[in-house]
Amino acid sequence: MKKNSILKVSLLTILLIVLCTWIFKTISFDGTALNVSDKSELGLFTLLSYITDIFRYFPYVPITVLSIGIFYGVAYKIPAYRALPDAIVRKFEGKENIFVVVVMVVTAVLVSLTGLSLGMLFIFPFIISIVLLMGYNKLVAASVTVGSTMVGLIGTTLGISTTNYINYVLGINYDTEMITKVILLVVGLVILCVNVVLYANKTKNATDKVLDCVPDEGKKEKVSAKKVEEVVVAEKVEEKKETKTAKKTAKKKATKKSSKTRANDNASSSVKVVKHGENPSTLPFIIVFDLVFILLVVGTFNWTGVFKATWPADVLKAIKEFTIGGFPIFQKLLFGSAFTEFGSWSVNLEVPIVIFTASLVMALIYGLSLEKLLDGMVEGVKKAIKPAIYMTLIYLVLVVVVYHPFQLHITKFFMTASKGLNVVTMSAVAFFASLLNIECPYVAQGTLPYVMTVITDKSLYPIIGVIYQSIYGLTMLIAPTSVILLGTLSYLDVSYVQWVKHIWKVVLELLVALLVVFLVLVLI
Repeated sequence: MKKNSILKVSLLTILLIVLCTWIFKTISFDGTALNVSDKSELGLFTLLSYITDIFRYFPYVPITVLSIGIFYGVAYKIPAYRALPDAIVRKFEGKENIFVVVVMVVTAVLVSLTGLSLGMLFIFPFIISIVLLMGYNKLVAASVTVGSTMVGLIGTTLGISTTNYINYVLGINYDTEMITKVILLVVGLVILCVNVVLYANKTKNATDKVLDCVPDEGKKEKVSAKKVEEVVVAEKVEEKKETKTAKKTAKKKATKKSSKTRANDNASSSVKVVKHGENPSTLPFIIVFDLVFILLVVGTFNWTGVFKATWPADVLKAIKEFTIGGFPIFQKLLFGSAFTEFGSWSVNLEVPIVIFTASLVMALIYGLSLEKLLDGMVEGVKKAIKPAIYMTLIYLVLVVVVYHPFQLHITKFFMTASKGLNVVTMSAVAFFASLLNIECPYVAQGTLPYVMTVITDKSLYPIIGVIYQSIYGLTMLIAPTSVILLGTLSYLDVSYVQWVKHIWKVVLELLVALLVVFLVLVLI
């Protein structure tokens, strides 16, 4: 496995985009026609200066990733968390494939319903640790997490935070072609689940797996799943021996004590405080983890836009207006003017704040010392810093495309290659737009206005909307500009080339399925 593969791929991708500014003339769309002007060659110093623009416009990416790193860094300091993955693995012993399929289905459906994609990274480390402990390799773990998220984007239904700008530009509603979107979601899940399970069965319990997602006090251990299980069993046997010996010793001492002394001992033992790390309960962690995830899902789902609901605004208003002695305590101490109502949450603010707050709450519940809390935060940041850098760095591609526009040359080439709506050429337009613009709103903003001047039949716009959202999700499954993909591969220490060799068949099958659906829509 090549060292720093993700970094090399990212830098190479950025270099190719820079070269495009030297090859293509600047081209822009003014709302009615394309305007071509001289080349706008990008130099090194100018490129480096764009890094400040990344942190100006996309600071939520590293902040979200680092907040997730802090959460798991603190969690690793809690024995209850380290015991939880083992407990789940034992629960699903012999039924590992069922667990994997359920996780993929639930993840894809949630992404489809909410549009929450970057926020799904919150559950990735936990899912990955369980998948690896079950004996699957890292490619399976990446397929389960990244694959299901992208299938959810392909079949986006109510998650209008993803497709809102596509719908806005095309002048269509979120529920347009809803049946088609559900079909795409189901077909995508079937293709993904079948491929993942078949590959997982062939590679399960291979000797090259590294379980570095469940570290002990922040240290990596390169052992097989079978070895982990043997160690756990050995520890339990040793604990039983120690307990048995301790009981015998206590019994001997007890016979020498008077009844009064024994009574005092019993009284004192009845109020004994359980020390940190001694028989820790996993329930508090499960509650905190589930609560955070529920808040992320509920907070990012557009209740007002989909259901015209007023309760999110009413709830936020009631909380802010709650007073004690005439003082709006929650408004002043917690919210200020920053927090927004459920349905309007974003990774810009609310998501990282909730995750970071959960880290502190978790530390408080389990009685972590300040020293252990800070150590956990530092270790979590160390684990997350590399993925955060790679995920942030790739946004240079988007900045270059916006400041040195050339992509409409590619769009024009495919749009003029055939007359009317051709699903193949339109898919190519959507693919390159997704590859260059990274985020779905910029994909729509950069190319759709021009596309609409070539295809003026508004009855075809719903189909174009479906093509754009589906190809966007598919592109993010394999593109070197896919933020979630780069972050996950970096976290797992899987090379980009290794991922492409693994996932290309799935991508090809999904592409064929999508083209068939698109063609049926056009013919109907």
